[in-house]
Amino acid sequence: MKVLGIAASPRRLGNSELLLDLALEGAREGGADTHKIVLAGLGINPCRGCEACRRGKCVQRDDMDLLYPKLEAADAVILASPIYFYGLTAQAKAMVDRCQVFWNRSRQELIEVDRSPRRGVLIAVGATRGAKLFEGAVLTAKYFFKALDMSYWRDLLVRGADEWGAVRRRPEVLAEARNLGKDLVLTHYHS
Repeated sequence: MKVLGIAASPRRLGNSELLLDLALEGAREGGADTHKIVLAGLGINPCRGCEACRRGKCVQRDDMDLLYPKLEAADAVILASPIYFYGLTAQAKAMVDRCQVFWNRSRQELIEVDRSPRRGVLIAVGATRGAKLFEGAVLTAKYFFKALDMSYWRDLLVRGADEWGAVRRRPEVLAEARNLGKDLVLTHYHS
C-alpha cells in the first residue's frame, strides 16, 4: 500500500505536520510505503481557469508535474493543513485547484490497475473553537479526494491548537494520529 502525506502548512513542523508525521509513522508500522510532500517547498502556480485540462492534462509546467504521478500512484492520501479563515491554506488550495485535471480525465485513465478502494484522510488543526471551524476544509477535501477517485475515509480535526507545537501537550491527539495511520493500512488490506 502506498500512502502519500501532504503537509500544507506554510510553517514547517507545526501542529498539522507533526500529526501528519505520526499518521505516516503509524502507516509505516502497518506495512505501508509512505512518502511526504511539503507544499511550502514546492512552486505550484494557481489554476488559471484556462480549461486546457479538459483535454486531460494541465498546460502549466511547475512542481505539480512532480506531484501528479504521486497522487495517481497513491492508494491513500493524507492531507494535513492548519485552518486559515475557516478553510485550507493557500498552498493546499492551489494544489487542490490544479487537480481539476483529474476531474476531467476519464476514470479508466486514472485507475490503471485493479486495486482496493482508494482513501483520503484530512488532518486539520485550528486555533479557535468555532462550531463551523472545519466545514470549509472538510468540504474542499471531500471534493479533492473525489477528483482523485478516492473516498473521504476519515479525518482528525483538532480545535484549540494555536501556538507552534501545542498538540505535543495533547497525548490523546498524538495517539489518535498514529492510530489513524495504522487503521488506514489495516482497513485497506481487509476491504
